[in-house]
Amino acid sequence: MFYYNTPNLGAGEYFDRRAIAPSAAPMLLARAPQEAKLRLTDAQKKSYGSFDEMLERNKTHAFLVIKDDHIIYERYFRGTTEETPLPAFSMSKTMAALLVGCAIEDGLLGATSDKIVKFIPELQKRPGYEDITIEHLLRMTSGINFTEESVAGAMFYYSQDLKSRLYTYDVKWKPGTHYEYASINTQLLWDALHRRLGGRTVSRYFAERVWHPLGAEHTATWSLDSAQNGVEKLFGGFNATVRDQARLGLVYLHDGKLGERTIVPAAWIKESLAADDVAGIVDSSDGWVRRAKYQWFITLNGRAYFAKGYHGQYNFLVPEKNMVFVRFGEGYADVDWPALFLRIADEA
Repeated sequence: MFYYNTPNLGAGEYFDRRAIAPSAAPMLLARAPQEAKLRLTDAQKKSYGSFDEMLERNKTHAFLVIKDDHIIYERYFRGTTEETPLPAFSMSKTMAALLVGCAIEDGLLGATSDKIVKFIPELQKRPGYEDITIEHLLRMTSGINFTEESVAGAMFYYSQDLKSRLYTYDVKWKPGTHYEYASINTQLLWDALHRRLGGRTVSRYFAERVWHPLGAEHTATWSLDSAQNGVEKLFGGFNATVRDQARLGLVYLHDGKLGERTIVPAAWIKESLAADDVAGIVDSSDGWVRRAKYQWFITLNGRAYFAKGYHGQYNFLVPEKNMVFVRFGEGYADVDWPALFLRIADEA
């Protein structure tokens, strides 16, 4: 923790990791016949001169825009290329929620109403856990007392033995009554899932159930706590190229399908994107936004929803325009990224 301090886009190299091979039948993302000309406001044009200059000077490493399933704009900066795997950080939680939907569809995790102690009997010894369901963990309404923005959160991220921490947190609130963003929820879902895989790793199941059906072009990785322990950091350890990360957005944009391949039922997508009545409206680094149930945010005007990773990583969807925006960078700099995405969508 003291060596790396604040994570950056090199975080995929911090940890031991498990490779996820690309699809044997990659589904290449088509490019539009003509690249979009993305406009600056008058003030931005005066400051930057060009859209590319604006992106680069505001710490962007990659910027991808897809409309009608075609790439209309794609840029890379600061040594990043189309083949560079980048850390999704907390967008990994959105990948994890998709994987849980697949596991429920496959009968591995029963139903969202199933209690977590059914899968992790060790938790029966701790008061409060007997009432926590898979649904509570997905929505981060479990009531577990875990402070994300603290030394404890950082220690969890950098831990080389996650299993030693998984069962150490108390339940502070009645499950289902209080929203508290906490990575422990997603990691407990990892624990429940890996126990049901019959010796397969979670990475292997993810490859078989999500990555290969998505038609991924490049190798991805899940960061591990350590090679010895082999625990995937499901809450924040997914690393992949920008185009392959964009496929997540396309799956949600198309109700669980990509091309002719169904990844997860449309009902799961609909439930994932439904507004969470417990979390409600939350104050984030993007201002006030609404929480959706399974690791998405919704803009207050309801026009767009997005997955988001630490320090300015976005998978941003505008359904009415059939558009996906993916941005990776080293912080937010001076840009209101959701507002920028929506303005581009309006002008596309």
